[in-house]
Amino acid sequence: MIKRILGLITIVMVTMALVTCAPAAAPVATPSAIPTSNFPPPTSQTATQDAAWAKVVAAAKKEGKLTAYSFNWVGDVGLTVQKAFESRYGIKLDIITGRGSEFIERIKTERRVQQQVGDFTEGSPLHIQSMKLNGSLASIVSELPVIKEQGVWLAEPTVIDTQDKVNLVWRFEVLSPYMNTKLVKPEDAPGSWKDLLDPKWVGKMSIGDPNIQSTFSRVAVVFMENGVWNEDYVKALYKQKPGFTTGGADDFSRLSRGEVSLVICGAEATAAKFIVEGAPIQPIDMRDGVVFSTGSMAAIAGSPNPNATKVFINWVLSQEGQTVTSKAQSIKVLRKDVADFRAKGAQVQYTRPLVESIQHLEKSTRMFQEKWFDKLVGR
Repeated sequence: MIKRILGLITIVMVTMALVTCAPAAAPVATPSAIPTSNFPPPTSQTATQDAAWAKVVAAAKKEGKLTAYSFNWVGDVGLTVQKAFESRYGIKLDIITGRGSEFIERIKTERRVQQQVGDFTEGSPLHIQSMKLNGSLASIVSELPVIKEQGVWLAEPTVIDTQDKVNLVWRFEVLSPYMNTKLVKPEDAPGSWKDLLDPKWVGKMSIGDPNIQSTFSRVAVVFMENGVWNEDYVKALYKQKPGFTTGGADDFSRLSRGEVSLVICGAEATAAKFIVEGAPIQPIDMRDGVVFSTGSMAAIAGSPNPNATKVFINWVLSQEGQTVTSKAQSIKVLRKDVADFRAKGAQVQYTRPLVESIQHLEKSTRMFQEKWFDKLVGR
């Protein structure tokens, strides 16, 4: 069943890859850069649905506020999201930022002492899944008119939680290799993962240390489940003597300075920051697959402002909300009717996108905790 779902997702994402997108804007938008007057209020499909949703919106405005726990919406990004939503509905949005593991414990504590503050949470799909499994989250999709919109989705918001529909996807991020364009000519760039085993790449690649961060384990699981990698491939890759880093910005700093020619598993949003600043960095389309990671969100069960939470989640998935978040963070979102605001040079059309699932994340987390990579290669 999982393989069938992932197959359907891949078809959808390949369709996405063929869509020509608008030119990129600056990677971080200011609140005034996204006037909400350009967008009509999100509506449903029938008069009955409109009437029911109007009651939810009226109740939300009476509540007047909601509190969001967020990993991604920090600094100017959070301010942009806050201002746009408040401008649309007149509902106050407080965003509290932090790590997913912190929010898991915070929500559990609030519910235990019966003093709930949080209404909404977003971040890693694995952390959202953990909250779901411990009973901290609620399913509200049946009440959201935006979910019923047809023909607008690159992938359905319920794509990783098709049964309970609690863990809702709102964005994508590509994990792929990157190269230094001053060190690697286009004709010499690898076109498949097997190409990285060529002797010419020995000592010229970097990878986030699998003991420090889980990106490599996540990518490895997706590729092994889809027949792109196997354990023998990982062993052979290790024999290429890649340099180990703390990942993220460390990888791209080394790549920008020319200390390495390739980054094996880079995150798109991190790369975009360097590309905007003029770094000679370019993503590589591996024809046998790159990984699409997801970002999730959910309503917290028993929240003090349940109607405002529904309105906010509906807005995040609307054309307006997806445009605001995409432009503010220079990321790819779920809707086909939203322009691509990623940095110029980061907009590669990928041949075979493979979407990361909850099952992949759970497996990669166990591998990370058990130091699977070190045991495999004898490091």
